[in-house]
Amino acid sequence: MSLFGSLSSGVSGLSAQSSAMGAISDNITNVSTIGYKSTNVAFQTLVTKQTSSTLFSSGGVQSKPRQDTGVQGLLQSSSSQTDIALSGSGYFVVNEANKPTLSNEFLFTRAGSFFQDNEGFLRNTSGFYLQAWPTDANGNVVPNNKSLTIPNQNVLSTDFLGTVNLNRVGGTATATSTIGIGANLPSNDTQGVTHKTDVQFFDTLGNPNTMSFLYTKANRDNQWNVSLNPPAGTAVATLEDSSGNAYKSVGHLEFTGKPVEGATVAIEGITYEFSADATVTGTNTRVTVTTATTVAQDVAALIAQVINTDSDFDTTNNRIIVDPGASSSLLVTEDGTRDIVIDPTGLKTSTGVNATRQEVVFTVRQTAATYRDYEQFVMGTLPAAADTVAINGLTYTFAAVSTSTATVVIGGTITATLASLEAAIESRDPEFAAGAATVRVRTDSNGTAGNTLVLESLPTAYTTTWTFATAGNIPTHPAGGTNPYTSGTAFTVDKTNAMVFNSDGIPSAFNIKELEILNFENGAHSMDDDASHAKQMTLDFGTVTEANGMTQFGDQFTPVFITQDGSQFGTFSGVTVAADGLVTALFDNGETRPVFKIPIATFVNVNAMGSRSGNVWNATQASGDPTLREADNGPAGQVVQSTLEQSTVDIGEEFTKMIVVQRAFSAAAKIISTADQMLEELLRTKR
Repeated sequence: MSLFGSLSSGVSGLSAQSSAMGAISDNITNVSTIGYKSTNVAFQTLVTKQTSSTLFSSGGVQSKPRQDTGVQGLLQSSSSQTDIALSGSGYFVVNEANKPTLSNEFLFTRAGSFFQDNEGFLRNTSGFYLQAWPTDANGNVVPNNKSLTIPNQNVLSTDFLGTVNLNRVGGTATATSTIGIGANLPSNDTQGVTHKTDVQFFDTLGNPNTMSFLYTKANRDNQWNVSLNPPAGTAVATLEDSSGNAYKSVGHLEFTGKPVEGATVAIEGITYEFSADATVTGTNTRVTVTTATTVAQDVAALIAQVINTDSDFDTTNNRIIVDPGASSSLLVTEDGTRDIVIDPTGLKTSTGVNATRQEVVFTVRQTAATYRDYEQFVMGTLPAAADTVAINGLTYTFAAVSTSTATVVIGGTITATLASLEAAIESRDPEFAAGAATVRVRTDSNGTAGNTLVLESLPTAYTTTWTFATAGNIPTHPAGGTNPYTSGTAFTVDKTNAMVFNSDGIPSAFNIKELEILNFENGAHSMDDDASHAKQMTLDFGTVTEANGMTQFGDQFTPVFITQDGSQFGTFSGVTVAADGLVTALFDNGETRPVFKIPIATFVNVNAMGSRSGNVWNATQASGDPTLREADNGPAGQVVQSTLEQSTVDIGEEFTKMIVVQRAFSAAAKIISTADQMLEELLRTKR
């Protein structure tokens, strides 16, 4: 009947408007809830099929509430660095547990009010934990499950997603990988003048180390040599060119205590034993180093014995010297002769501890031929009469009797013959001054003139051509296997210097590019490009043809800048979150390290997601499965740090709706009361 239908229609109106009022009240009470999405109530008709064209059967109304989860709320700044918001589409992935298992559900939210709990996990005010992809130090996503090797950024799983925990970030120390130096080297300096730049760098443990780069004016205009000594507590420092060839390699032995009677050190295959009474306790291959009262005196005695014993060391080539900065230390420099292997493991004090800071065997590398200060010619047999050698454009002939200044008398020994050759060179060639070291005969193990002719590099390159009737008489290089000399073939004596400038004071070539440092006493990795160690340090002296680093102008030596990219140990001090979701840890030493990347979940139908307590949603069949994306990419929005997304509720609009709903509810109630009066009137007609 129509009247009863009217009552039902009025009741449906009361029910629908009550539902609308419930949504309004929910919206108003959540006006301050971070990331809340307002609920709108729409209405749809309930129609009763009409069976008569002259009568109407009423239906009613039904409410259809819908939460507009895809609407962007206003972003408001926050003082917390762990507050984050999304500008654009998508949701943060959260979990109800800080260490999720298969029974814990992944949920989705835009409420980014996260803070560290007592265990360091990022949790929002509703108690849900932020999930993210772990990253390596380069910001590359890695699996959360360490037993896996390949990350999968499309799967919601604890194998690939982990709860963001900032307590586990820890501290960091960064080894120096690049050293930049800028300075002006005076163009009016004379040969041999030296300047210095002190540099601090950090090893792999974050320990600061210091070293000094020495710039020495070469014997050629606009060219400079560069050298350095190993930092304290290290064994070897080697300057290299871009191809890994050694430009200059220097070893270090730092004595920290007096060697005990019988202590030994092996240098270039010869064992030296410290003894107070000049006797050795080992085999006959050992050489005695007579000890004195102080460590410095022991070091001086060792150096003297090495020079006296090993023909590769003499007082001229300075291959082994006392460290100018510490009398209890010695420096060993490779001059192009051969690698120098040093074994300090036998150096002990009377208490059995190591007598030197260097505790393991190390090698001072051979200088590449291109960078040698001089060339050595070892004569194994006497030349024959009429054999010749051309040096710097002048030819010298070997003969039994001298007939001119160009004649080299073949003496009874190689020593005498080379002495005659030296005298002939110095008398004929003004570039080889008499008494200077530019041409010399190296001393042998007995302290007398030896069998090796040494020719220094000159301001210009020159050639030597040994022409011997007997091929076996041709001189050899001390290193043997690297013999560069061939009878009748010119060999160039030259030296490529570390830094070359043009006539405008601008660099035209930097021939040293990297620095290798071996055997840190403190346990840090060697910087030697070994895959299990650390990379060598790259040396940046500026750009060739540009005045942005080292220059050579007039005036005085002027340091301009020193830079290096390492740092000492630093503790965690905060985070930054980039627009793409990359979470980077900040440390109080100025270093940064990526630790997580926040994924963004997107859905085909966001308004069909299931709403849950705590301002989170779950995926439903109607919403479709989530797709994990990198933030600020495609449909995924940007992550904004120190910002919170406000509720989408417009309180003015809600109060306006409330008035409308109130009136509509009253009208529906009036329908019921009016229909009731009509029914009562109908009942009275019966009486």
